[in-house]
Amino acid sequence: MVKLTGLWKNTDKEGKIYLTGQFNPAAAMVVLPNTFKKKDNEPDYYLYVKPVEKKAKDEKQAGQTL
Repeated sequence: MVKLTGLWKNTDKEGKIYLTGQFNPAAAMVVLPNTFKKKDNEPDYYLYVKPVEKKAKDEKQAGQTL
């Protein structure tokens, strides 16, 4: 097995638990329960991944070097 990242437990406004983590520095992830599950063969959780957005500070510095 290969450890990819750590996950942190969070709670939303409704009290539902979800997990978050990050593949540094390229992508952030969230693991959410499948609230629409109707059959045992459907997944319990879904993993969503998105690119990490650069901060405005990084963009300013990049613009100054042009």
